[in-house]
Amino acid sequence: MKRNIFSLERKRSLSGYVFTAPWIIGFFIFMLYPLVMSFILSIGQIDEYRGLQTEIIGFQHYIDLFTKNSRFVPAILESVWDTFINAPLILVISLTISLLISRKLPGKGVFRLIFFLPVLLGTGYAMEQIGGAGNILEIPDNIGREIQFYFSRDIANFLEELLLSVISLFWRSGVQIIIFIGGIQAIPDTYYEAALVDNANSWDSLWKITLPMLSPMIFLNLVYTVIDSFRNIDSALTRLVIDRSMQYAEFESAAAMGWVYFAVAFAFVGMATLIFRRNVYYEK
Repeated sequence: MKRNIFSLERKRSLSGYVFTAPWIIGFFIFMLYPLVMSFILSIGQIDEYRGLQTEIIGFQHYIDLFTKNSRFVPAILESVWDTFINAPLILVISLTISLLISRKLPGKGVFRLIFFLPVLLGTGYAMEQIGGAGNILEIPDNIGREIQFYFSRDIANFLEELLLSVISLFWRSGVQIIIFIGGIQAIPDTYYEAALVDNANSWDSLWKITLPMLSPMIFLNLVYTVIDSFRNIDSALTRLVIDRSMQYAEFESAAAMGWVYFAVAFAFVGMATLIFRRNVYYEK
């Protein structure tokens, strides 16, 4: 009898490589060269803009960011703080919504579509035609002007900022909700039936079954949310990078900012991995 040289675990690993192959190929074709050029720009000085002929000068641009640029450190601290606050809130909101719409409710497919619409249309041509995210985020401003007729300006501004934050958090929770729903649907019903036999209530099942079984999805969503928060076009540091490169044509300084930003995001993800990976349960 001929022995099968591919074990089940090796077949699963091969399937993973097959699914990631398009991204790997796309990375080498479309992303590797811009990454290398941006690093060269961050340690060089452009002599000729045609062809971006650059003279290597070392890490002077990085030093200037922390010693001469008064906007860089506050911008990166603001971006880190926003990520630190918003990432847990997005996880809690998306998990709560996923648990609610995973129940046997009439019209739950409609609710799933509503929460995932920002992901499908948020940056596409269709959303541009109906106003895009900008019009959605103008709602708090319009409400704030109405509230000023009844309350003080400070209260109106506070409520406007609060509503804007809530809308933004919901707007950025679509992918996480879909991932959580997939994880919830993968949990066998027999686990909950066994818990009922042991007189466990819904609260016990949530903490003893649902959350442990969802821990890989929680960790995945945490990493995704952190990366998505750092790449947010509205973050303080992203706006500063765009401002330096597009308005002032300081491509070298902007490239250095981008690489520092990448290092901070990488450190953030690495720290989250070290903290949470031991609490992730993988079913074998």
